[in-house]
Amino acid sequence: MFKVMNPNPNKYIRWYTKAANKCYAGVLVKSNTGADPVAAAHDGATILGVVVETQTAINSEVLIQSVSGTVLEVDIDPSATKQTFAVTDLGSQYDMVVDATTGEQFIDPDDTDGGFLVLVGYDNDRKKAYVTVLDADVYLAC
Repeated sequence: MFKVMNPNPNKYIRWYTKAANKCYAGVLVKSNTGADPVAAAHDGATILGVVVETQTAINSEVLIQSVSGTVLEVDIDPSATKQTFAVTDLGSQYDMVVDATTGEQFIDPDDTDGGFLVLVGYDNDRKKAYVTVLDADVYLAC
């Protein structure tokens, strides 16, 4: 789950859920004919933000916090080989991974190939990473 660390009430987006899709609070979503949870890979400037309020109705409006200029807190993938970060990792780009059973999203510390999450901080004791999304991957820079 993603948590917005510095929310800005002026940066909310109202979007619509993708057909036959549900958007849960704390999920990073992209634009894909409606709001759609981000899988491990995505193409180009598609990231909208983090869902604020769960919306389980199909084709319904969903409130999203923009990630443009925002720091996000995300859990470290519990199945990753690497479980901690170091000062030398700051500024590195990481990808994310999605649990196929629960849909939970995590930062993947083992995957820096084509990553879009820039590490700006970490808490190894709590297994948390603090990241920003690359501007080139953000759909709406509001």
